[in-house]
Amino acid sequence: MSWTEEDRLLLYCCRTQIDNNTKHKIIKIGRSRIDWNIFLEEARENGISAIVYFKLNKNKKVCSNIPSVIFEELNNDYYFSATKNALIFEELGKFLEAFKEAGIRVVVLKGAALAEKIYGNIALRPMSDIDLLIKEEDLAHTDRLLEMLGYRSADRSVDDIDFTSAYLTTLDYRNTSDNSLSFHIHWHFVNSTIPNESYVKNIKMENIWRDAEKTNIANTETLVMAPHHLLIHLSEHALRVTHSLSKLSFLCDIDQAISFYAEEIDWDRLIDESYRFNLSRMVYLSLYFTSKFLGTPIPEDVLSKLRPKRFSLGEKIFMNRISNNKRFTGLSYLVHLSMNKGLFKKMKFVVRTFFPPRQFIAQRSYIPLSEVSWIHYLRRTNEVFSRLFKSFG
Repeated sequence: MSWTEEDRLLLYCCRTQIDNNTKHKIIKIGRSRIDWNIFLEEARENGISAIVYFKLNKNKKVCSNIPSVIFEELNNDYYFSATKNALIFEELGKFLEAFKEAGIRVVVLKGAALAEKIYGNIALRPMSDIDLLIKEEDLAHTDRLLEMLGYRSADRSVDDIDFTSAYLTTLDYRNTSDNSLSFHIHWHFVNSTIPNESYVKNIKMENIWRDAEKTNIANTETLVMAPHHLLIHLSEHALRVTHSLSKLSFLCDIDQAISFYAEEIDWDRLIDESYRFNLSRMVYLSLYFTSKFLGTPIPEDVLSKLRPKRFSLGEKIFMNRISNNKRFTGLSYLVHLSMNKGLFKKMKFVVRTFFPPRQFIAQRSYIPLSEVSWIHYLRRTNEVFSRLFKSFG
């Protein structure tokens, strides 16, 4: 797969800043032989159809060639996202008020923080769940509080938590309704389906809490990450194996955050914390491709200081695939593998990817620990092999 005209049009449409030069490019591509059905399909697959509609509707002169039926579909996506997110934020407001009254500090992560504060329009950032960060010591209190609100952990009990785990660091809370909203309660911002010893223990969560900033979300005072930590988190999130920059929405989040905070970003602190957390490679790759694809104004010296002295073979394959629009989940496993230094650590990483602890299998499968069997490990092996085959295929 390479960058088609439909792909290039999407890249221009989802930029935070659409200047006159970009407008001319959009008009030029729009007049070429565009398959508008493919354009719509890819906008949806990349999670940016609401953004594309908003930008094109705002600059109507550049979209005169778009068939009305396609524009109407984009319009429907935009208003569906707006309606769904309005309901989500209504429930989120209740949660944040309850946390505030209970004296539990909470940092709103990703979608909810981005949609209202960064994008400034909740329709532009589709959400499937709400991610909230609390401190480890507040988990039991939080569990009781959410139970009072009608929500219970759907994947595992608080009593089963292993805070030293290098895998999942969240609980999924839902109520009894069939269409329950999912609240993911985190005690660490890294939540992984693969072992991440190469960096998770380097991340000082006390630094996240120390720098967190007050803001208002869902009409309630709460906390969000400081700009430098937000960009590190978004970069790590985009490079998770289950994400792997497979959707342009990951880059849009970073682009929008940089545009919103602009001069407020302490790039030196971002660089220092990226190295301190051992996430500099992920931050570099995410920022590099955001700049490359969306024209995001990232200081050249920032990329220079974050750029690794050398790239592993796996990282080179990853960068080549992404550059040539061969984006799919699982691809960033090559980056994670390279972050494990030495043959022994790499072998351990691969083995633990295939054979994680039974607690992980139980939680990810939403089943009791007693029901985990060899069948679940066989499925895990097939899943991993499938993704690795794509990476090297």
